[in-house]
Amino acid sequence: MIDRPSNIDQAAKSDQSAHDTVSGCAHLHDVYDLEPKTITSRIEAAKLQCQSNGVRFTSLRQQVYKMILQAQKPIGAYDLITELQQARTQNIAQSGTQSKNVAPPTVYRSLDFLLQQGLIHQLTSLNAYIPCCHPRSRHAAAFFICESCQHVQECSSLPVQEVMSYAKEDVGFEVSQSVIELRGVCQSCQSTPAATS
Repeated sequence: MIDRPSNIDQAAKSDQSAHDTVSGCAHLHDVYDLEPKTITSRIEAAKLQCQSNGVRFTSLRQQVYKMILQAQKPIGAYDLITELQQARTQNIAQSGTQSKNVAPPTVYRSLDFLLQQGLIHQLTSLNAYIPCCHPRSRHAAAFFICESCQHVQECSSLPVQEVMSYAKEDVGFEVSQSVIELRGVCQSCQSTPAATS
């Protein structure tokens, strides 16, 4: 784990899920239903992290990150582009000023940036993005994706880390990217009559 300046740690403490910053925790994390206060805290922590890393957390990157944090399910790039364009259209209507259309390449670059900074994850099977539950620590994670309700839980427990360690230390394989996705039906959907019939 990389040591970060104490101001990042202070921002993390205000996050309701500050305990999530420890890599290898042994439980699941829901990636949705974040309180507005938590979203604000996550954005402030991301600003500090980017500043510490010497990279720019531009307005567009912040907007994209906020939309991913606010989403109630995995969100795709085209959905983000649509939401950004709608927000710009509303701003034009309210302010009467002219604004450019949202260019897809800029959104994809923002998504790449957020992935590189460890702030979000890409679910390849859904071609969609979710916020990272451990944004201040590099880690491997497994994702449990409900095929019924699209709910996603992130797990970065010790067994997931052990697989990565095995690849590197025992096999000599340098992992550049890891996506572990398990698809099925969540507990909540299993308990509903429609899912069990």
